[in-house]
Amino acid sequence: MKKSLLGICGLGLALSLVACGDDVNFKDPVSVQKFLAKSDPQGVRKALENNHIGFNANNFINYAFNSDTLMMTVFLKASFEIDAAADNGNNAVAIAANKGNMMVLNYLFNNGAKANVKNSNGEAVLDNAVMMGNADVVKLLIDQLKKEGADPASLGTAVLIAAKTGKVDMLQVLADAGAPLANRGPDGYLPIHWTVKNGNYDAMMFLIEKGVDVNAKCDQGYSVLDWATNEGYTRLIKALKKAGAKNTPQYFKDSKK
Repeated sequence: MKKSLLGICGLGLALSLVACGDDVNFKDPVSVQKFLAKSDPQGVRKALENNHIGFNANNFINYAFNSDTLMMTVFLKASFEIDAAADNGNNAVAIAANKGNMMVLNYLFNNGAKANVKNSNGEAVLDNAVMMGNADVVKLLIDQLKKEGADPASLGTAVLIAAKTGKVDMLQVLADAGAPLANRGPDGYLPIHWTVKNGNYDAMMFLIEKGVDVNAKCDQGYSVLDWATNEGYTRLIKALKKAGAKNTPQYFKDSKK
């Protein structure tokens, strides 16, 4: 009987998460908690290896995706790099933010994760969160970025995204955080230009009420009203004129060509 048991131990069956000689069952939360309380980092790493659990970013991020903070704690106890990226370029913060998982995000930040990271598309996690429109996630990311020493001026790209997509609630969160509302993007457009180009009336009015320059020109030399006129947005044109916006001579000249 003993020889039979030893033989089974020697096989290290992949289907079993309880490796011989390891005082832990990774399927049992109570067992894991007891194991963590008495084990050092090397012991945890060894137990993971014996249980055929790869000590890598792909697994850690999978645990984050499934909100399994206990197994995330196991990895961190074994000195796992919390901001490590998986093979696809995502890390745990990017995944949790995209899913809107506040519980996991708070866990990650409380354990030293950074908000100033990018997702698999090379986007700043904050920018992706603004695109997703999750105000709670955006607020948490901004708070964490500030803790990391980020300048509110660095939030300009997020403002441009909110303006392009017409997300007034995102503009409000970013404005409250001190983000610049007149930050010119690489394409030469200001946020208010994008609200007009995309016909986002409410977002445009928000920026006007915040005091942005309604006669600001894009890099092509056209004013905000020029763009509204060009697109034929009568409601926006009326509001812009009421706010003091004017067409440029260049627009009238070019529109006759």
